[in-house]
Amino acid sequence: MNDRSTRTGGEWIVDALRVEGVRHVFGIPGVHNLAIYDALIRQSEITHVLARHEAGAAFMADGYARASGAPGVVVVTTGPGATNALTPLVESYAGSMPVLVVMSDVASPLVGRDLGALHEVVNQIECFRPVTRWAEAVTEAAAIPTTVHGAFDLLRTGRPGPIAISVPNDFLTSRFDAAPGGGGHGRRPPCHVEAIHEAARLLAAASRPLLIAGGGVIAAEADAELARLARRLGAPVITTVMGRGAISERDPLWHGVLPNSRATEAVIKAADVILAVGCRFAHRSTQGLLLNLSFEPSQTLIHLDLDPTVIGRLFKSELPVVGDAKDGLTRLLERLGPGTARAGWDHRWRESLRPAASARYTPEVARLIETLRGALPDDAIVVNDQTGINYWMEWRFPVLRPRTFLYPVGSATLGYGVPAAIGAKIARPDRAVVAVVGDGGFMYSVNELATAVKYRLPVVFLVMNDDRYGAIKWLQQTIFEGRWGEADLANPDFPALARAFGARGERVDGVDALGAALETALAADGPTVLELRMTVDPPWEL
Repeated sequence: MNDRSTRTGGEWIVDALRVEGVRHVFGIPGVHNLAIYDALIRQSEITHVLARHEAGAAFMADGYARASGAPGVVVVTTGPGATNALTPLVESYAGSMPVLVVMSDVASPLVGRDLGALHEVVNQIECFRPVTRWAEAVTEAAAIPTTVHGAFDLLRTGRPGPIAISVPNDFLTSRFDAAPGGGGHGRRPPCHVEAIHEAARLLAAASRPLLIAGGGVIAAEADAELARLARRLGAPVITTVMGRGAISERDPLWHGVLPNSRATEAVIKAADVILAVGCRFAHRSTQGLLLNLSFEPSQTLIHLDLDPTVIGRLFKSELPVVGDAKDGLTRLLERLGPGTARAGWDHRWRESLRPAASARYTPEVARLIETLRGALPDDAIVVNDQTGINYWMEWRFPVLRPRTFLYPVGSATLGYGVPAAIGAKIARPDRAVVAVVGDGGFMYSVNELATAVKYRLPVVFLVMNDDRYGAIKWLQQTIFEGRWGEADLANPDFPALARAFGARGERVDGVDALGAALETALAADGPTVLELRMTVDPPWEL
């Protein structure tokens, strides 16, 4: 019996996405990818979201992936359409986000020949190799479905990250036979039994065990196991920025966010056994403007991660454990069994460190963060860009659930907040979504406000306006004896601009009025831009 069928390449792509469970695709049609769009508009299981720039589409896919855990999918056209997606992929790569970009290319006889074909970027796929887990150029039409399914297998099996597939446009329009794929294959590898037994032995003997949880805990949906292990050991939990929400930050055992050195450094130094789970110890967070992390020879570091290449890259571990975080934490709990936690930690001392802050954490900044948290449900999704208040929120805004604090910490790119919030709202229409952005970052991607209006998405965009690239001005003044320049901005009337797009726009008269403005905006039937004029210096200590 022949189970092969004849379809266009565009139809094969859309069918493979459907079989893999994709329900939303972000993108922009172009002359070379229209066969994919023809297949999309002739089916109903996948909803397409039309962006206004390919960078916006890819940031939306990243926000979708962070908020849902499902891969975000982007469809772009050849050449400049494809390369516009590169900056978002830099962030998705750094943040280990499962994003799939499907791009068209010039016709197969022209690939790599530099003949000046329409939209041609010579060897287009090579642009994507540094910022993806896998970048593949399809060289025969019949390989299209297996290539798409292979991408999803990889996303399920290894460390998440972006994948790029480039398909010549003549393959997309041609009809050919292929065998339909089954989809849903691939699973994360379990941890080695002997490594888990040794980790359990070390943790059971520890007087002051410490857990450091990264984004891998959230990716593995292992937050419940993490909390159980912390209670079994009586161990405080420090989360990386990507790991925020892995344990509620109202939990007594949650201690702080890793780069917040004033709260975390003394506790890290006091621990005798440290278990780092799903954490790659990124240089920005561990050797950056706040924390300079190191471990003493007397301390035992156990490092559990899905990706063996990140273990030992920055800090040598006594015990490397390769595998899935959920599997590893579950097996550790089983091996430890019931018991009473050792009483080595002085939790009163530790808790006294939790609120530690520099004098620059002003009452005004604290009140803004408290007002924002108090105005939002516990499960609201807060999407950050890069601005003064975001740098404080990175470790001061209380995060209570997984996948509710989206922050481009990996690349620290501007322009993330607006489109990522749109992607998050599409992924989780049941949740309140608020994007907190600076005036500079808002203008990077304000065009995507049109997308939020088109789909009537009740996202709130809180624009912190100080008429400058405030963090850059602060750095200039700090480093160069008070001198600064080329950081001041000529801004539009933001509420009027929002109304011109068809969104709501309001200027908030101070922090005291913010709570009521947020309540009204979250109840609206479309997007709202709230402008709050306020200058917030970053928390960095040079």
